[in-house]
Amino acid sequence: MLFKADKKYMNGKIYSIRREDECFQAFCVKDGKFLAAGTNAQLADIPADEVIDLQGKCVLPGFIDCHQHTLEYAKTQVEVDLRAASSKEELLKVLKARAKRSKPGQWIKGSGFDHEKFPDKQLPTAQDLDAVSRVNPIIISRYCVHFHVANTLAMTMAGITDNPAGLLKESAVTPVMDIIPDLLLSDEDKKDGVEKAIAQMNSCGITGIHATEATISRVKEYLNVYQDLEAEGRLGARVYFCPDDYPGFGMKTGFGNEKIRYGFYKMFADGSLGPRTAALTQCYSDMPGNFGILTNSQEQVMEKMKKACAMGLQVGIHAIGDKGIEVAVTAMEECCRTYPEKDMRFRLIHGMCMRPDLIERIRKLPVIIDIQPGFTSNKNIWWSEDRLGPERVKYAYAWKTLIDRGILLTGSSDTPVENFAPLHGIYSVVCRQDLTGKPEGGWMPWERVSVYEAICMYTKNAAFASFEDDIKGTIEPGKLADYVILGKDPFEVSGLALRDIPVLETCLGGIAVYKRQCAMDGSPVG
Repeated sequence: MLFKADKKYMNGKIYSIRREDECFQAFCVKDGKFLAAGTNAQLADIPADEVIDLQGKCVLPGFIDCHQHTLEYAKTQVEVDLRAASSKEELLKVLKARAKRSKPGQWIKGSGFDHEKFPDKQLPTAQDLDAVSRVNPIIISRYCVHFHVANTLAMTMAGITDNPAGLLKESAVTPVMDIIPDLLLSDEDKKDGVEKAIAQMNSCGITGIHATEATISRVKEYLNVYQDLEAEGRLGARVYFCPDDYPGFGMKTGFGNEKIRYGFYKMFADGSLGPRTAALTQCYSDMPGNFGILTNSQEQVMEKMKKACAMGLQVGIHAIGDKGIEVAVTAMEECCRTYPEKDMRFRLIHGMCMRPDLIERIRKLPVIIDIQPGFTSNKNIWWSEDRLGPERVKYAYAWKTLIDRGILLTGSSDTPVENFAPLHGIYSVVCRQDLTGKPEGGWMPWERVSVYEAICMYTKNAAFASFEDDIKGTIEPGKLADYVILGKDPFEVSGLALRDIPVLETCLGGIAVYKRQCAMDGSPVG
């Protein structure tokens, strides 16, 4: 007896992503899972409550963002958005407009600026922010969230008396961040903010997120926010929750259900390349004598990682500079020797500035690298060689090299650092060009990856990274029916057209969490 499906989709191009060459015409969904996939003829006899004619449209597994700061992004929506500022004068103008609307004593928090876009590349200072307001404490954060600037009032309130310029790197910002009132004051504010953020992500085809702790900005992720949203039927994505502390009781990675699951323990090895705080074994090419910062020593990383492994926790470690990566890899090797029976699936977050010897060590370990493809279509491509020099930069963002050496990569945005749209990330890693199509042929074009390899980063690789490859990440019978319907086929377009593919519908467990408005002729609107 044939099962009756809830939905049957016909006449499409359904890429399972199990293999590069596997493409179906039709699929069925029942009880939130894929029931069958095949040709129109093979599925013709399966009855369904609803039959949808895809009219040749492309279907992929739902996208998963493997490293983002969800609540941090939600909070940026009520902060001062400084991303568009192309000069210090523009930045200060935006802040002054907010100051005019703010009561004396009210905090002003801005985020997203990039001084590398400014003509003189000079950072604003405390004196600049004092000129905005002396009666409002002000703190602004560079887009990488590893570098901040505070005005004199904010530093005085935080007890900082020895930093007249107000430039705060890495943990130096902690005293200020600790006293800022929560901009999303109540649990309801937090829930509303996260719900809206995830709805935006749904519109980009995202069905899963790995929500990680934004330690440096002191923004806490709250597990109860996601739990409450799910209980209220308002959670539009599957959440892999990754805090920066050990659980208070014997909870292990994987605890939870198909909607909310406890993820990895998040830790740091170093800083960021942009503000020159990523830890390097040789000094910065554009700042002799500066080797960056190890935020945890080798001994501290080893101790924390071994403790997490002993507790049954997956470990995710932020490491950008080659010294930071070396510290992380050394600790991973020791954990594998200590616990050879454990399925580690270490998460190396960013893993940006590689060396050939580090690549060889990593390929022998159970390491997944969570990369941010958007870094190769933004400002990074224009200043990374300044930081590293012409030889070292060849091993920065060396993603095709890593894939060819058998290392698994996942796609992510690090939002609010980068655009969270996976199709933007796919464009970035496939073309390695900025949003104007420059440089021609791509930046270090030998590191361009295929469209299939890029899609895998956001689908089946992402599911493997969270130990969920048996239930999602590909389109096949028995797996969760998370999928996205696209207006164009990414395997048939190229260049900027990849980035601009419209998302028509995003489904979670077979139920639409996003539908794009269409004109009378069926073409997408907006």
